[in-house]
Amino acid sequence: MAKGREKHQAYLSALNLLGKTLARRAKSKCELSQEPGTLEIFDLEGPDTEPDIDHLVLVCPQVIDHLNGKGLEDGSIHYLETAVWSTEIAIRKAAIRILERINEGWAHEAIENAKSMGE
Repeated sequence: MAKGREKHQAYLSALNLLGKTLARRAKSKCELSQEPGTLEIFDLEGPDTEPDIDHLVLVCPQVIDHLNGKGLEDGSIHYLETAVWSTEIAIRKAAIRILERINEGWAHEAIENAKSMGE
């Protein structure tokens, strides 16, 4: 049990080291929706990998729900059409992850556009 806790603490420490870089990149706004407010680090690869700026995003709680497949039907997901064009790899990956869960034409088109940029 202690080994798992130590591993988790090391993961959190590594996340914190990247926090300032993420905050500068995000400019105090959710990196996907551009909404100001409470922001959290979301690791697209999960806690079993070493945190890396290319798979971390700083996002609002609503976007975390969307990344976890919740709240996708409420119509507030059109921010993805812009996020998918980001020059930041992690932001593009996060947008595609959400878009892949949406069964609508505009979402499929946005995915194709992002993949043509070289996801």
